[in-house]
Amino acid sequence: MWIAAAAAWGFAEATLFFVVPDVLLTWLAGFRPRLVWRAVAACLVGALAGGAAMYVAALQWPGAMRALLEFVPAIGGSLVADTASALHADYASAMLRAGFTGVPYKILAVESGGQAQGLATFLAWSVPARLSRWLLMVLAARGIAIVVRRCSQRADRILWALWATVWGIVYIVYFSVMDW
Repeated sequence: MWIAAAAAWGFAEATLFFVVPDVLLTWLAGFRPRLVWRAVAACLVGALAGGAAMYVAALQWPGAMRALLEFVPAIGGSLVADTASALHADYASAMLRAGFTGVPYKILAVESGGQAQGLATFLAWSVPARLSRWLLMVLAARGIAIVVRRCSQRADRILWALWATVWGIVYIVYFSVMDW
C-alpha cells in the first residue's frame, strides 16, 4: 500500500497535485523505515512517468500547458517564465537547483517539453533533480526519528507533532512567498 501510494504521489505531484512527495517520504522515514527506500524508488518512477506525460503534452501544446500550470496553487506566470529562462540559460544547473528553490517539477517538465530539450535529457536530469532533495529529507527525518526514539518514551507523539508542525510551517511559508 505505501509503495503504491508513493508512486501515485510522485506521479500526481509531477502533474497537477501541489503537495510534494517529501511529506509522505519523511513520514515513512519516521514511522515505516523499512519501507522508505522502496517508497523513494517508487516515488521516482511515478515522478518520471508524470514528468514524461507533462513533457509530451507540452511538446504538442506548450501554451496550453503553461496556462494549465497557472491553475496549480502557488504557481504564477512569472515563476513559469523565470524557470523557462533558467532552463534555457543553463539546463543542468536549473534542473538541479529547482527542487531546493521552490520550483515545482511540473514546471520543469512543461518547459523542457516546450523547449524541445529532448525527453531522454529531461528524464536523465530528472533523476538527480528529484532524488537529491528526497534523499536529504529522508536521511534528516530518519536521523531525527532515531534520536527522538532513543530519548523519549513518547516518541510517536513527538514525531507526529514535529512532522505536522514542520510541514505546516513549510506550506504556510511557501504559499505566502510564492507569486500566485
